Amino acid sequence: MSILLKDIAKATGFSINTVSRAMRSDPKISEQTTLLIKKTAQEMGYIPNTVAASMRSNSSKMVGIISADSANPFFSEVVRGIEEAATKAEYHILLASTEESVKKEADLIKMFLCRKVDGIISMPVFDNSPSHLELYRKLPVPFVFPGRRLEGLVDHSVLHSDRDGQRKVLEHLISKGHTKILYLAGPKKVSNTIDRLAGVAEAYANNGMEVNPEYILEASGHIEDGYSLTNQALNRGLGFTAVACFNDMLAMGVLKSLGENNLKVPDDIEVFGYDNLYMSQFMQPSLSTVDVPKYRLGYVAMETLLSHIQDPNLEYATTDFPTRLVFRETTR
Repeated sequence: MSILLKDIAKATGFSINTVSRAMRSDPKISEQTTLLIKKTAQEMGYIPNTVAASMRSNSSKMVGIISADSANPFFSEVVRGIEEAATKAEYHILLASTEESVKKEADLIKMFLCRKVDGIISMPVFDNSPSHLELYRKLPVPFVFPGRRLEGLVDHSVLHSDRDGQRKVLEHLISKGHTKILYLAGPKKVSNTIDRLAGVAEAYANNGMEVNPEYILEASGHIEDGYSLTNQALNRGLGFTAVACFNDMLAMGVLKSLGENNLKVPDDIEVFGYDNLYMSQFMQPSLSTVDVPKYRLGYVAMETLLSHIQDPNLEYATTDFPTRLVFRETTR
């Protein structure tokens, strides 16, 4: 049975109005009375009605977080940054994942709005349909996209130089003499995939080379894709000497496939990941990759959102963090 304010009033001998004001730390209620009422409420197991409180104050102190892929630890590292910034500001987060589904993304937005969140941090599917874009444009609360973008709404994004990061990987491999580089791309419904493919094309163009579509394979971004696609490429006899991956998860699968096919890394084939997940340094061999400031990405996204919650008239502006190459044992 839930404890109500009238129950606390009966237990303490104060009026319901006094109890209500004390629970809100009204300065007009004496400190002694406030402490007594709050102590009694805690002992009785009182749980505040946060929805009612948010309606009174027009602020729930809650933010909805829409992550993308629960199987990818990249997003958990971003969320950790979001959560720490939220805690510092005395905000709570509601977290859910779309698993890259546009429908689920729309449903989560509606659900968070029903929960009266003060803002939304979303890692959106790269759908860009009029209905999808309109869903965000009509949001009655501020919103920020950490690590991703949507057409026409890029000023809401906190990015990490995807095109530049992937270009640097390919240019490094080309400078080492590689001309047959297998590239495992991410899914087309992710903006990072589009931007990193642009980086691949730019690297080839800068070196007077053309992209061979046979060496570009689309993946969902999971370990098993890296494993199966590498096996397929080997079976087709592509003869590649290096593999660049959309993320570190794919690279893990690549390493397993190459090992099972008696190909030594990096002597026979060099491998490059992307994201610099915590586990990448512990792979055997340890993975060369592109460092993305994941924690910082989430922390700044939350700070940005809070700024817009506090000032709804504040203009949005794109943030774009630089990336850097991290060389480990999978490259020479």
